[in-house]
Amino acid sequence: MLLRILTKIDDLLAKGEAWVLITLLAVMTAIVFLQVVYRYVLAEPLYWSEELARYLFVWLSILGAALGLRKRGHFGLDFFHRMLPQKGRRLLHLLIHLLMGSVILVVLIQGVTLVQATVLQKSPAMGISMGWAYACLPVGAALMTVHLLMIFLGDAAKGHQSKCQMPNPNVQMK
Repeated sequence: MLLRILTKIDDLLAKGEAWVLITLLAVMTAIVFLQVVYRYVLAEPLYWSEELARYLFVWLSILGAALGLRKRGHFGLDFFHRMLPQKGRRLLHLLIHLLMGSVILVVLIQGVTLVQATVLQKSPAMGISMGWAYACLPVGAALMTVHLLMIFLGDAAKGHQSKCQMPNPNVQMK
């Protein structure tokens, strides 16, 4: 029962992430298009557009990585996975989850530290706090933590091997 509720929350979170990613991509595309028009057609470049597009791209990348983790879309090498018996596969998946969790925890902690260290710095062109630019690290790591926890709980509840292997290229993803 609790796992179902948590899964629904994770689903809603993933849908929200997807909408944010779509919005960020649309805004970034519009800004880059406007920059080209202003620079080459109007001969009046927008001084802030390149900086904003760069920050949006970084946010897009980090949030995309979080959603990719949730959808198990990251690449993997399944050479050893195929060689192992079922119990060995479970242990390998547990080890992978623990290592991923450790890296994500480091990114989360260091991301918070970086945001705190740069919150008073201003970006050169737009004059906004650099904390906003670097906040993608703790936000993305927090989302990855939630998704990884749900993967771990889901796999533990199923009691069988997780889908932490390379996707079959002949099967279409949802």
